[in-house]
Amino acid sequence: MLNSRSLATKRAVSAVIAVAAVALAWFGYSQWQDYSLGRRLILASPDSIPSQPELVAWSERAGNNAYAKNCASCHGADMKGNQHGVPNLSDATWLYDYGRVSDIERTILYGIRAGLGKSHNVTDMPAIGRQKVLDEQEIRDVMAFVMSINARKRQVDPAAVERGSKIFQDKGVCYDCHSRDATGISDYGAPNLTDDDWLYGGDEKAIYSSIYDGRHGLCPAWIGKLSFATIRALAVYIHSHSKESPESPNNRTAGVAPSGGQAG
Repeated sequence: MLNSRSLATKRAVSAVIAVAAVALAWFGYSQWQDYSLGRRLILASPDSIPSQPELVAWSERAGNNAYAKNCASCHGADMKGNQHGVPNLSDATWLYDYGRVSDIERTILYGIRAGLGKSHNVTDMPAIGRQKVLDEQEIRDVMAFVMSINARKRQVDPAAVERGSKIFQDKGVCYDCHSRDATGISDYGAPNLTDDDWLYGGDEKAIYSSIYDGRHGLCPAWIGKLSFATIRALAVYIHSHSKESPESPNNRTAGVAPSGGQAG
């Protein structure tokens, strides 16, 4: 009887050891696979990653965690931002560049006006009213012009629109950042004023405040705070839940007709 119990105990211990060994082996394999995919992600050309399902799936897991911890507090869990200067990340409108993985990655790495040499910081929206570049009536005229060309149709005074158009193209120097046709310049982060996608709201009060007080949006730089693998995974994750700009080289080669960017 004693021998039978001893044999049963030995078998039970052997079974436990075998299960533990399998679990340890599986854990080791999972860790190795995770490391291998992370290394592949880092070594890959960023804009080639969307065509590699394994790397996209790895980034979905890692990027989701990183987004929830570091980005959702401003951009929201749904990535739609707000109209207080935090952009929507889920659409095809991008203030800077085109919304490719490489573009998103650069912004995450170096930020916007984050104090680094590689941060997006070519210019910002000057306080045209406070600096007395334009007087009150001229600001109102530029507002009328902007509202007249915007996709959100509003009743405006034609005479004010005409005056505002001349100020936009001349004294106000608005064209220098927003371009002559007011569709914006993504190299500067200057938004499109002709669509109805507004970063600070498109009502008269918000437009007046943008012109009078200026805008100086910020985004922190995550280089040195998150690992490069996490930053790249985050860029891929955001890319997977958004759309590239119609002006993206990827869309141009696909024959997609270009359109404008985000309004201020």
